Amino acid sequence: MDFWFRLPFRKRLGIIATILLVVAVISAVLWTNDPVHHRPITSIIRLAPILFLFWLAWSDLQKIPFWVWLVMPVVLILCAFKPALWFIVIPIALFALFVMPKKKK
Repeated sequence: MDFWFRLPFRKRLGIIATILLVVAVISAVLWTNDPVHHRPITSIIRLAPILFLFWLAWSDLQKIPFWVWLVMPVVLILCAFKPALWFIVIPIALFALFVMPKKKK
């Protein structure tokens, strides 16, 4: 088990995403009629591609400033309760995207 924790986070995320994608495909093919199994299967089918996309975008996600990771959940929760806030949040986010200075390598 120590081997698992010595792997870089991106590799662990890729392994988990691959396993979930395989389980999602198998579950979609062998869909059961038992209503008890519908919620876990649909959760896996929704979560697996999202984790896989996070794995693909890992290098780009590391370039996002830390303060954005703190603000994003709060903004998403507020927009979930008041959908009209999207008309304010999207222009501000696009403006910040184009105005933020780029890091020199």
